[in-house]
Amino acid sequence: MIPIAQMECCTMLGVGPKTLRNWLRHAGLSFIAHPTDARLKCLTEEQVRQLATLHARPLPLPPPASPTLREEAAPLALPEENPPVKQEQETLPVSAPTTLSEEAELRKTMCRLEAKVMTLQEHLTQLTLELLRERSERYEQRLSTLEALLPQQPGSPSSVQELVPIASAARPHSPSAAPRPLQPAELHARSRILPRIEYGTQGLYVLICPQEGVLSFPLDSPEWFDWLASLASFRFLGPQGRFTAYREGQTRTWKAYRTFRSRPHRRYLGITDRLTLARLEQVAASLQAELTSLS
Repeated sequence: MIPIAQMECCTMLGVGPKTLRNWLRHAGLSFIAHPTDARLKCLTEEQVRQLATLHARPLPLPPPASPTLREEAAPLALPEENPPVKQEQETLPVSAPTTLSEEAELRKTMCRLEAKVMTLQEHLTQLTLELLRERSERYEQRLSTLEALLPQQPGSPSSVQELVPIASAARPHSPSAAPRPLQPAELHARSRILPRIEYGTQGLYVLICPQEGVLSFPLDSPEWFDWLASLASFRFLGPQGRFTAYREGQTRTWKAYRTFRSRPHRRYLGITDRLTLARLEQVAASLQAELTSLS
């Protein structure tokens, strides 16, 4: 009976020491001590073959003895006339560690690929946020430029003049004159203008729709909430602050935002039924106070 060391058993069966101990426990087997060194845990060749049969592990050739065991088992070595068989026995178990090393390399490669994918996702998110920020900044700059270029007339809010061409404002109003049909370019330009709720020079709020012009229904009335329910976004310019309101998707929830120093600042407005004038003024004042503290 030639004892086989524990590590050589693991190499022959292609498993680790922990798996080998579990197999022995389930099979009702145990290690035996080495004849000369009791610290070494060994198995007999019969036990190794029994484990290989139970777990479908091929053992085409007898396992080689460890260097320590070869010295003890020198009288039982094979004759010198069969060196090819001995060479095959020494080189056969090397395939198992090679397979394990390849599997470890594949796992390392997969981990590196997963890390690269996560990095790319973070870069994509940052680029998307940067694009949205730049788009909001361009919108604010264009709006400020238009407000600065529009001519001012005494007694009329500036937002009304955004919707009235300068040429038609210069001509006297005639009740019998039919309104001029808008050109496609003018329709497209009006479609890009957001509806506005603006505090005018006379101390009153003005409701402006790009398609219908100045609206005349009272504030906080049923017509007010019906009009807000038909919008996806609008601009609010009050005496204490301003912001742009937008609806979150297809829901009835609204949020307000304002850009300051290339950073968006947001506030929750509420659902459509709660968007009263007092609520809009409260959020505008809160945003303005926050931006004032940052400046």
